Amino acid sequence: MPLRVQNVLPRGLAAKSGIRAGERILEVNGSAINDFWDLQYYTSDFDLSLTVLGDDGMIRKVNILRSPGKAVGLEPEPYRFARCHNHCLFCFIDQMPPALREDLYAKDDDYLFSYVFGNYISMTNLTSAEYQRVIDQRISPLYISVHAADPLLRSRLMGYRKEFDIIEKLKWLSEYGIRFHTQVVVVPGWNDGEALTDTILALIQPDLNVLSVGIVPVGLTRHRQHLLPIDLVTADVAERTLDQVDTIKSRLEIHNIYCADELYILAGRAIPESAYYDDFCQIENGIGMMRMMLENFKGKKRTLIKELRKKGKDMVLITGVSAAGAINDLARYIQAKLDPLKVRVSVVQNDFMGRTVTVSGLLTYADIIAQAEVRPDEIALLPGNIFNYEGITLDGYSQIDLKHQWKSDIVLVDYLFEDWDWL
Repeated sequence: MPLRVQNVLPRGLAAKSGIRAGERILEVNGSAINDFWDLQYYTSDFDLSLTVLGDDGMIRKVNILRSPGKAVGLEPEPYRFARCHNHCLFCFIDQMPPALREDLYAKDDDYLFSYVFGNYISMTNLTSAEYQRVIDQRISPLYISVHAADPLLRSRLMGYRKEFDIIEKLKWLSEYGIRFHTQVVVVPGWNDGEALTDTILALIQPDLNVLSVGIVPVGLTRHRQHLLPIDLVTADVAERTLDQVDTIKSRLEIHNIYCADELYILAGRAIPESAYYDDFCQIENGIGMMRMMLENFKGKKRTLIKELRKKGKDMVLITGVSAAGAINDLARYIQAKLDPLKVRVSVVQNDFMGRTVTVSGLLTYADIIAQAEVRPDEIALLPGNIFNYEGITLDGYSQIDLKHQWKSDIVLVDYLFEDWDWL
């Protein structure tokens, strides 16, 4: 369907050429425009001929000469992403409690979102035309949820009935130069052990353009009523998995297989040094976040401590369970620099999702308020990722609500310690 223009940027090239909001872009240089990616891809040329369907139903040609670094200035209508039609045994969204923000229940399985945002996709819903578009428009790299190389095991894990061999599909796309970041969610008793080894070995074949393999533990909430029982990744499973991956990497002298921070935390092992993660290509998958946070803190600590010293108040660092060890290390360092001011850590358990959920990004306002006591004469350092881009928690509270509750200074720290904001 032709792409509708939602907004035309003032004084932009499109506005100067007479294109108006509400009109539709049919083609650019003879290529059909159906979504935001088509628009971005085909308007990257400099000599543009746009076919526009006006409000009056008339079709006209609009010619635009675009100089380097100058955008056309069209804002397309919101994109309707492809929904997931699988029924994964471990789907986190299926384990969400009801009545949360609507966007939290959106199951996207969209190859464009995979490329643009790094979202992991199953590839089971792509049509022949979409595969061809991936090749023609070089939509690469893609982020692929593999979970198991064996087709039957993968279909059982992901709840689809069609015949689909993910490794063969990746090989075919690799022939055309498409590259991939991949992930395996480890589900004990299903795809760990020998099955995990088989999957890793399948993904590192030389005829696959696999850039990375991420190994992450399955996440389970307390809201699994009517779902198939699944075992947690225990400390023993985490240790075996880490050893298994290390053995493969050492034996084959490869480096691009990375284990999630949570596996190291569960196994009671130290987070690897930066060199382990190469370019941190799987950081959005919870792989290397702790190391990146610690490294960024080293570069930001003087500025932060200077700001805190000016306030002259005691401080409490609020964190989820998984980051507690690292945050305690930071607190000791800050305490030494701010002495005689007091610095303490408050670890918040996730009663809302269940105590098996330990990341700070899934903490709620209710759990934080119930468990983290902050005095008016204290500064509270809080992970900023408990809020979405609108500043709202999972359970619908705002940053201002938190400020009013505690009546104290609050510092929202970026989850990678790249920046912070005072409330």
